[in-house]
Amino acid sequence: MDVQVRSVAPTRGWAWIAGGFALFLRSPVQWLVLLLILFAAKKVLSAVPVGVLAALVSVVAMLLMPVFMAGLMDGARALEQGYPLKVGHLAQGFRRNAANLVTLGGIYLVGNLIIVMIIFSLGGEAITAMATTLAKSTTITPQTRGQMQEATATVARAVLAGAALSLPLLMALYFAPLLAYFDDVKPLQALKLSLLACLKNLLPMLVYGLVFLAGLVVLVPIGIRFREFDLGLWLMAPVLVPSIYVSYRDIFSVSDASAPSDTKLQV
Repeated sequence: MDVQVRSVAPTRGWAWIAGGFALFLRSPVQWLVLLLILFAAKKVLSAVPVGVLAALVSVVAMLLMPVFMAGLMDGARALEQGYPLKVGHLAQGFRRNAANLVTLGGIYLVGNLIIVMIIFSLGGEAITAMATTLAKSTTITPQTRGQMQEATATVARAVLAGAALSLPLLMALYFAPLLAYFDDVKPLQALKLSLLACLKNLLPMLVYGLVFLAGLVVLVPIGIRFREFDLGLWLMAPVLVPSIYVSYRDIFSVSDASAPSDTKLQV
């Protein structure tokens, strides 16, 4: 199967969002049900006490994340083709190319672990020093202030290095589950194609990202108020999730008769 990567106009970044909203409007109740199921599952998993069990649950959740993403994308394709969105779409990733999807989850897990290790190797001592100082000091002295400023600068450099490493990992994984699920692309090739697609479409991806960033700026204070720091992301998910499918359909073309229909979503 020959998967081609297209370059599209910067304005397509907004078109992906409009297309995602259009797909949401085709079945808003079902989209909300699916996302509420995932949100409830996330809440249950986050309630697991800290320890070995919590670590194991986090690992399993990260491994299965591409599987559930593929299911949501299959639901978006069903709507595009005129079929209903169903709760059962969440499990579709277990029925097709599940091993490749879990492999992508494993790569995501290992990549994040490596990045965390790099962050702590660059700023671990400073992070520990800041935590110790804040725990022991009730008043800020000139000496403590100087130590905190130095530690903060070190931590900032470590976090920036982690962010710089996280960006290519996120780009490589952005489209990879869709390529593995819809187009039978093997994990490593899916990662390469996803990274290439993001690099060839930096401007539309920038427009797309800035719009959602503006939404986060508005919604994050709501999450902070309710002590749900990722609530803003979940509130945008009804449009964000189907928009990922729209961007995939816009950027990738498959020259294989057995591939999904290449009918474009009109936005």
